[in-house]
Amino acid sequence: MEFDAMSPTSTAYSPTTPTPHEEPKYHRPSSVLLRMRRSRRCTALLIFVALVAVVVAGQLLLMLHAHRDRLWARPSRRCADLPVPPDHWHLADGSPAFVSIPNAAPIGVGGSVCVRVVVPPRPHNATVLYTPFPGTPWDSVLLDMVGNATNISVPVDLRPIRHVMNTERSSVHIYEADVVLRDADVYIPQGILEYRDAEWNPEMRELLVPYAPANLTIDDGLAVEAVEAADGGENPYSLSRHMELPLCTESSPEGRWVSIDDLPFDPSWVPLPDNNGRVWLPYACRLKRYSYERFAHCLRERYPVLHLFGDSNIRRMMKKLTTLGQWCSTPEQQATKACFCEDHEEKFDRFNVDARDIFFDIDARAGGWMQTRSFDLTRAPQDKARIYMRRWDGLTRSRAPWSEPFEKNITTFGRPQMAIVALTNWDAAFSPRAFYAQELERLLDFIESGFGVDTEIVVRTGQYYCCRHDESRTQRMYTRLRTKAFDQYIRDVFNDRFNGTRRISVWDVAAISERRPLEARMESIPCHSNHARSEVIEVENQVLFNYMCN
Repeated sequence: MEFDAMSPTSTAYSPTTPTPHEEPKYHRPSSVLLRMRRSRRCTALLIFVALVAVVVAGQLLLMLHAHRDRLWARPSRRCADLPVPPDHWHLADGSPAFVSIPNAAPIGVGGSVCVRVVVPPRPHNATVLYTPFPGTPWDSVLLDMVGNATNISVPVDLRPIRHVMNTERSSVHIYEADVVLRDADVYIPQGILEYRDAEWNPEMRELLVPYAPANLTIDDGLAVEAVEAADGGENPYSLSRHMELPLCTESSPEGRWVSIDDLPFDPSWVPLPDNNGRVWLPYACRLKRYSYERFAHCLRERYPVLHLFGDSNIRRMMKKLTTLGQWCSTPEQQATKACFCEDHEEKFDRFNVDARDIFFDIDARAGGWMQTRSFDLTRAPQDKARIYMRRWDGLTRSRAPWSEPFEKNITTFGRPQMAIVALTNWDAAFSPRAFYAQELERLLDFIESGFGVDTEIVVRTGQYYCCRHDESRTQRMYTRLRTKAFDQYIRDVFNDRFNGTRRISVWDVAAISERRPLEARMESIPCHSNHARSEVIEVENQVLFNYMCN
């Protein structure tokens, strides 16, 4: 039997196999083997260190994401998640009203911050003549969050907290709002207490209370910073990306007033600035600057028949349109009384400003002129657009009743593609809300029965009002909160009635002026009729033109 010398069963001598009379001999590892063993130990150590590093990095990344998520959460620190300190409800009578920001830590742009105002009762409050509308505050507080570097003003739309004490006239009242800040800046609350105990809501002229605002206590240093993304992500609201936004197709895009000095693009690409060198820039879309000639082409192609129902604010809009933008277009003209406020006595040859029913035929070459000769009432002439304008005094008890002409004319003067209905200005100034609610229901009945479902209805809000009361002999019952409440009531009633059965849009001109810096809003104090100045009318028109034609 042969054995392989290397076989495990072989008895042949090998260097590693000891003889029966020898001590076992072990070979010393070679240098190669030593290096291999050391290499394996180093590799294992490196793997261990790498694993530890991965775990630590993962923990740090989770912490970073958690911090970023807290910073960029939407909505950020909502009022509903921040309880009101119990002692706020038991402040002494006559204590100063104050602003509170429960969590003033920095937020990411586009996040929200909770802002509250606490108004203790007056020590000698005996009036029961004033009552707020349902869901509106007892006290009128004008409050803005104002950017320290940009002077961008964001209104704080305060609402009563749902608490039993907020329903009582003589109690502490607490209001709150979640305010979204979309521009990077440090925002400081600025505001005043305009009226107490529903005195902002006079339902008769005899109850109009003189405007005598009180200061709000705002602690020094109370501010909130809205910061860019910590990870270097793009801010969707950044001015550097504004021209990348889609064109506006909404009738009331939310926006802000920005100084032309802060624009990173040519100002001629957006609508003209106001008298303070600020342009209106929506957040989610961009406005194209429409020439009036181009808008006239749009009217002819898309809205050959258009109906307008409104007051003197519509008249001022039509002065711009019929002159193809030439009315109040130069700095010299804009400084005049007519362009700033009162234009009724201004000589104007395009139409009779005292007429109640006016027809315009609009074209891109001549603009528009009031039609005085016989013509077909039901259709527009070739190559032109027909605008029928009914000048009314709202739905008030005025010298020119609104209902009969409205009911008749919406079925007589053609089938418009769009009807614009301007409300609130006269109504809030001269009507009790109960009477207005009754008349508004009649208006909706006429719209429902008179206009076809293919006619879009655009509701124009009232002009923004603030910072005064009407001291003229007319004694309009204007207050900021009253006009705002009328506007909101109109929205609610239109939505409840039609609820998707026909196209209803809101042209919110009040929101455009509400976001102007306070010093710009206060320019209107001498204007008793509360007309918008011509530069603001131009911006209002551009919002409408973009909505209709984009």
